[in-house]
This record gives sequence, structure tokens and C-alpha cells, in this order.
Amino acid sequence: MDLLFSLMMIWNSLYGAADNQAKADALKIELMLQSEAALYADKADFVMKSDVVLLPNVTYPGDAIFVRSKTRDEIKWQGKTYPLLPFDSGFYTYLPISMNTKLGKFTIDGQTLQVRAKTFETDRITVTSEQEAMRQDTERINADQKKINLARSKSNPVFSSTEPFVIPVQGRLSTAYGYTRYVNGKFDGSHLAVDLAAPAGTPIKATNDGKVVLAEMLYLTGNSIYIDHGMNLFSQYAHLSKLMVKTGDVVKRGDIIGLVGTTGFSTGPHLHFTFWVGNSPVNPNLFFDSTPFQWASK
Repeated sequence: MDLLFSLMMIWNSLYGAADNQAKADALKIELMLQSEAALYADKADFVMKSDVVLLPNVTYPGDAIFVRSKTRDEIKWQGKTYPLLPFDSGFYTYLPISMNTKLGKFTIDGQTLQVRAKTFETDRITVTSEQEAMRQDTERINADQKKINLARSKSNPVFSSTEPFVIPVQGRLSTAYGYTRYVNGKFDGSHLAVDLAAPAGTPIKATNDGKVVLAEMLYLTGNSIYIDHGMNLFSQYAHLSKLMVKTGDVVKRGDIIGLVGTTGFSTGPHLHFTFWVGNSPVNPNLFFDSTPFQWASK
């Protein structure tokens, strides 16, 4: 009888512990749902109930979209596979919309994405023969590109922050994102960054929390910094007169990371700034004073 009583006590103890654990797990899930939903504000009900949601579902060449899924572990887009990484109760990734993406409607995991036309203005610059010669040194350019690609090959699998991204320097917009650029009268492609002109020595801020994955002098972009913000998103800062961080440093939003300059292939003091999804440049204007969670409202 004593043995039976002891077994019953053990069973009740184990059952009670399992029940408490189940309650704790349920509470944790509920808190995660509430925390995630709060990021979407008035769009939370729509987003959280959707199996897959594209934010936004109307986009333009050179932009990016943000994908949330309840269960998917990867997304296929334009011949590439993008893993969906867990955050709170959902799974996420960024998808770059390259400048040469065809216009029209695309189906992504049952959801429709529409890519619409966008007109970009033309930018013409004149450089010296010495500067023109810099662009022909493919050996040095390719060596730097290998460093950059390596730095962007790994990313923190979580968001470094869910706070809005800040504009890294207060300055005059001298060249907008997407401008069709001509150098000395010759077509040079699209300018896939924003140029913010400011006096040399103006402090430059980290656009958001992250880890510096590259900070050094590069041939064309001069003193340059790349910061990993997690989930395969990186910010780039180029032509600095001074670097104030080093590779491996962890920075917070608003930290001073360098000073405006005109190093590398540059015609005057400015900050060349953009975002990258992996090795694909994307429009920084999407991020300024915003978060990808707010793209649901666009």
C-alpha cells in the first residue's frame, strides 16, 4: 500500500510539473505573439493571421520587400533561395528587387507581388583623368570586392534591433538612389546609393544597432564601413575621412562611427550610403525613420 501511495505521489508530482511547464510554454508563446503584433501597430491583425505576407505587396525596381511566414522555412525568388529565420512567432526574410527585375505580377508562396515602373533621373559627373584611370584598375577593384563579399557572406540570424533606422548624416542630397549615371559623358549604370553632401569632418552615425563586419580603406570607396544589422541586412558607409570603429565592433543606433570625407573615387566631401540584402543593393529610403515591420502600411 505504501508503495502504491508513493507511486501516486510521484505521478501527481510529474503531472503537476508537466502541467506547469505547459502553462509556462503557453504564456511564453502568448507574450511572443503580443510582442510581435505590437511591431505592426494597426496592421497587426491582418499580418498575424496571414500564413504568408509580403510587405509591401507593391514594389519598384531597386527596392526590397519583407516576408513573414507562419511556417515556411525558405522562399524562392528570381532563381535564388532565401531562408526564413525565426523571430518571435514568425519566420522572416528580406527579398531584394533588383533594378533589372521585370515589371508585372509574381506569385510568391501563394501571394501576389506587383513590381511597378519607376522613373529615375539622370546624373552626370565629370572627373579627372587620374580619377578615370582609377576605375580601370580591375585587379585592385576585384581584390576589394572579394573582401566585401566575404564580409557580407555571414549575418546575425536575428534582428539587431526593431527600432527605426536613422539617417546617418545630416546633409544635402547630392545624388538620389537609382539615378542613371554618366561619367565624363559615358553611361556608368545606376547609382545604387544616396550621396549626402556635408562638410568634411561631419560626424556619421550608425543607422541602427549592429556589428561592424568591415572597416578599412578600400580603393574606390575610400575609408569604408559595413555593418550587419541581422537577417542578412547590411548598411554601407563610404568615402569617410576617418574611421572611428574597427571590424568586430558592436555599435548602437546613433553611435558616431566616422567622419565625412572624400577618399577613394570621389568628387567632393559626402557620404555614399546604402543598404544591402546580402550582395544586392536596396533603396535606403525605405528604411529611414522606419522599420520593415511598418512596411505593412505602405
